[in-house]
Amino acid sequence: MKKIFYIYFLTIFVVFNLYGSTNSNLNTMVYSDVVLTLVDQGNGFQDIRFKGAFSNWAVIQGYDDGTNGDTTANDGVWTLVVDSVSGPNSYEWGVIDTDNGNGSNCESCDGSDGWGTWLLDIVGLSNQEFTVQDDGSITGTTSIVIPYQGGEITKTVLFTVDMTEWLDEDGATGMKVFSVSNGDQMQVRGAFNGWNCDDLSNCRMTRTPGTNIFSLAATIVGFPDTDIEYKYYMELSDASVQDLESEYGAIFDGIGWEDSPQYGGGNRVFVLGPEDETNILELDLAGYYDLPAGGVISSGQTVLVTFNLDMSNAVANGFNPQEDSVYVSIQDRWLTYLQMLGDGYNVKATENFDGSYSVAHAFTGPFPWHMVYTWGFYDVSLGSQMQEGGGFGFGRSRARYQHANSNSGCSWEDYSFTLDTWQLEPPLPVEEYAPENICLSLGVKDNSLPDRFYLGNNYPNPFNPVTKIHFNLQKKEYVSINIFDLIGKNIKSLINSNLGPGINQVEWDATDNYGEPVAAGVYIYRIEAGAFISSKKMILLK
Repeated sequence: MKKIFYIYFLTIFVVFNLYGSTNSNLNTMVYSDVVLTLVDQGNGFQDIRFKGAFSNWAVIQGYDDGTNGDTTANDGVWTLVVDSVSGPNSYEWGVIDTDNGNGSNCESCDGSDGWGTWLLDIVGLSNQEFTVQDDGSITGTTSIVIPYQGGEITKTVLFTVDMTEWLDEDGATGMKVFSVSNGDQMQVRGAFNGWNCDDLSNCRMTRTPGTNIFSLAATIVGFPDTDIEYKYYMELSDASVQDLESEYGAIFDGIGWEDSPQYGGGNRVFVLGPEDETNILELDLAGYYDLPAGGVISSGQTVLVTFNLDMSNAVANGFNPQEDSVYVSIQDRWLTYLQMLGDGYNVKATENFDGSYSVAHAFTGPFPWHMVYTWGFYDVSLGSQMQEGGGFGFGRSRARYQHANSNSGCSWEDYSFTLDTWQLEPPLPVEEYAPENICLSLGVKDNSLPDRFYLGNNYPNPFNPVTKIHFNLQKKEYVSINIFDLIGKNIKSLINSNLGPGINQVEWDATDNYGEPVAAGVYIYRIEAGAFISSKKMILLK
């Protein structure tokens, strides 16, 4: 009996010592009821849900009917009483409106999945936060006010995306993953349709005949000045998935969502703007992943890409250069998938012993000219990783672009990015998106003059109604640039004159030699500069 008692006593002693120090706050833990409110100053919201860390970000119904803690019915003050919130602790929170017609436009979205209009975006607020103090008192923000936004409007929004460098068709030279013949679809998914494609009329894009352009005219209801987030989404058919997996392995989850380098991997954003005579909003033509025509390193070509980082200011985030290791994390899922590198691919950096680190990694084409990535380090003292960025907004990742060398016939060559500086919080820096500068002079020249003649791809292409044509001249020549239709008729003479050496450009506004607008279609532009003659195609949309 004594032995049993001894074992019981020893067990209690061990349990107390094992858990007492890590759970010493159990004796001081408090619980408080927290009242959260959303004050609607005249916008007429009809279905408000609260969500936050207190609910593990699950949505909870709010009330404006005089019940469940709400004091006055239909006064625009929506109330949620959260029972027994533990403290001391802090909790982020926010509010969504799930009304059909108040930003979600999704009949199947009942709010239970957490989708809807994130009302903090309307007034430019980040997540709100309250704290349950150790004495049970509540501090921080427990009420959000949404001023009157001027009333909702309805517009038809025109989305267009160029899939030239993604199509898997005869003659394609790009990434070759999107097959129309297999039944693959291009979609627009965003806050306006619940980020899904239940309603095909407000999601699925159609191909413009004779082009690589996919478009959608969506009816969207919202406030004039509220950011509306969206992304282009590639819905792969079972046949395409099978084809890809047979060559590259299992498809990554969520790979169809684009991570636009223009937005640093974050969601795209537009605003409806004020009502006008047409109530039509035409968004700029974009490429999936903002990949422009000509922005893909050729199949089979290997390019060594070097990333560089100054870690001097990372010490403030716990970085110890004597023991911690630095890495770059590639965030472009299509890049890592097609290179068979694995999802969430990290590459250890090499110390340069001046506070900077570098990573040199070889990629084999086809792969895009952009790199979407973040930096991180492994904190040995904490046994954990510290990584930049995150979230879904602009600059969740870094973005940089490789450039072809105009001094070598616009060939893709090994490329080193300029020095990054460690920055823990988003938005992370994003290089300016300038696809007209895909080909640049990368070498050091006495006068930066090109060493050969070159005719570049027009941009944008397709276009409406203006496009730019870039060309390089090695020496002074008499230059003619003309536009022809497909039967060889001269439509427009753009240049017929002597030009000096250098990098040049000329615009075409889709008019003929008489100043009249020309029809939509495919046109040929041709340069003659001495012995140098070259032609390329362009597409005019209407």
